[in-house]
Amino acid sequence: MPENSVEVISTVPSKAPDRSIKYVLKTSDRATFEAVQLWEGEHGAYSVCMSAQAGCRQGCTHCATTFAATPFVRNLSAEELTSAVEHLQEGVRSQQGPLVWVDFAGVGEASANWAHVTTAARTIVGRELAQQVKVTSIAPHAWVRSLLKPNSWLPDRLMFSLHGANLAQRRMIIPRADDPSTVLPLWAAVAEMRPVVLNYVLCEHNTRPEDEAALTELLAPYAGRFPILRLSSFNPVQGSPLRPSVREEEFIAALTRDLDGWTVSHHLSHGRETAAACGQLRAQILDLPTPSRRPGL
Repeated sequence: MPENSVEVISTVPSKAPDRSIKYVLKTSDRATFEAVQLWEGEHGAYSVCMSAQAGCRQGCTHCATTFAATPFVRNLSAEELTSAVEHLQEGVRSQQGPLVWVDFAGVGEASANWAHVTTAARTIVGRELAQQVKVTSIAPHAWVRSLLKPNSWLPDRLMFSLHGANLAQRRMIIPRADDPSTVLPLWAAVAEMRPVVLNYVLCEHNTRPEDEAALTELLAPYAGRFPILRLSSFNPVQGSPLRPSVREEEFIAALTRDLDGWTVSHHLSHGRETAAACGQLRAQILDLPTPSRRPGL
């Protein structure tokens, strides 16, 4: 297998009528990562959710990668990322649907492998493998500041993970997270240049009545700055201390009612039977030797 190439080693399609397909891919040194081909019905086209790394160092408690045998291996190279998109794009073409965007929202933190992600993104769009590139991130201070520098490359769209109204609450899910009150002004500055969706995973510990009030107070000054507040149902993974919220409906209703000037949407996972959570399929089905780490990746 040539260096910097990848191969598909497992696929799991979702049940009908969903058209999504989850892939596990392997690099030439046996590092593994995931990608998901998703049908975007309202657009009549496909998207791809792509990993940025083979594993992840962030330790997020809602992610199966944190509890895998090899939670982090290495960064993926730009060539490997591009090769993975090529594999999935071939499948999309065979199903007669265009690939509209690649979203670096899978396993790994895109901001921690930014040089390779940006190089791959330019290649993906330049070679017309996809029309747009999106990036999902925990959006740490230093990385967001780099996006605000003159002539910095920016994806077409971004989604930043909030998950808590204060630092202690946010770190229950993202142990290395920054304080929401200090990152939100930076996120809002990026949102002046590109659409930025805020994502909030719904768990038992962050959907109490007092959390409704705290999140409303935190976000109220930013009305009109972000296109959507995306409230996401938690997809349980083995090993996670988190549990789905029993107050999900009440929490969503309260935020929808109280956040003036915001569009609040609810994202419900429909793929639990196909190991839909980030890193879940990789963690469940693979029993491979620990890959070697390449210098510089």
